[in-house]
Amino acid sequence: MSPAKSPRLRVVVDGSNLATEGRSTPSLTQLDEAVSAFSEENPSAEIIVVADATFEHRAAAHERAIFNDAVLAGEIVTPPAGAVGRGDAFILKIADRIDGVVLSNDSFQEFQDEYPWLFDVGRLIGGKPVRGVGWVFTPRLPVRNVKVTRPVKKLAVTLPSGAKPTIGTTLTPVKAAKKAPPTKKTAAKADLAAEKLPVKAPSKAVKKSPKAAEPTKKAPVKKALKAPPRKTVKRATKAALSEPAPVAAPAVALRRGRHPVNPESDFTLFMSTYRVGSRVPGEVTAFTSHGAVITVRLKGEKEVECYAPTTSLGTPPPARARDVLKRGDQRNFRLVAVDSERRIAELALL
Repeated sequence: MSPAKSPRLRVVVDGSNLATEGRSTPSLTQLDEAVSAFSEENPSAEIIVVADATFEHRAAAHERAIFNDAVLAGEIVTPPAGAVGRGDAFILKIADRIDGVVLSNDSFQEFQDEYPWLFDVGRLIGGKPVRGVGWVFTPRLPVRNVKVTRPVKKLAVTLPSGAKPTIGTTLTPVKAAKKAPPTKKTAAKADLAAEKLPVKAPSKAVKKSPKAAEPTKKAPVKKALKAPPRKTVKRATKAALSEPAPVAAPAVALRRGRHPVNPESDFTLFMSTYRVGSRVPGEVTAFTSHGAVITVRLKGEKEVECYAPTTSLGTPPPARARDVLKRGDQRNFRLVAVDSERRIAELALL
């Protein structure tokens, strides 16, 4: 009899996770290196690469066309638009259907109850690029999702006698007790308040004395100031709205949107001076919630603003960029990526 064939290894790759390993933005080149390295170690494995639909917009500009070609060729699969759970749920659904292995550094904590096989040995493999070695893969177990139990408020019930009810005691709803009669102190206060109130004249006609019949002089009433006409108010409000409030202009790299950050001529000079991976000296000029703005000075007194995310400021990365940098610091950085569309470069602290 011929020996039984071992089942073929089927692997679902979390493309977005491996492409952003050690980076702030996804790299298609890094993803291709990871898949190629795993394929060399497991030549008989059937590999399915899944990436989020946002991969194209987050990747570098020169990689977007390559990514679209890979999707059209079926080399990379993206989840359907509006998929519940996005890419993670799609990856686990494929792996569950083919009884495959997931290649990812994610723990999928929100899906652990639905897919308990994530804790089976060999169903989850992680990988990291090691300098001078290449990609290293190893089986792993996900970090368990710690369920936080909220304390339940207990209803405190007391019997009319003041004793606490026990198991089996029948509780009958009772209407709210009537307000207690006023005490002596409250009655005295009410009497004082009644004395201060003016007494109304009786409704029946009473004979008035001749002195009382004389008409009393009315006190002069001050005329209320006339309100300005509506037209003048409208004109004043229009004038106030038309005058723009002075707003301090933010740093160029802090502006939101997909608008270019640096002038085209300055950024072209920067691209011709530095290449990806080269050393770039710069000055810390501003901070954001997720990094720092670095100004790089070029020839001809030209300047280009770059961005250094917090994740690229150390290992492990600091909680804030201010913890490792100060405004005005002259530091050396490494050019990580370039976004030609927005004319901005990403740097990493050396």
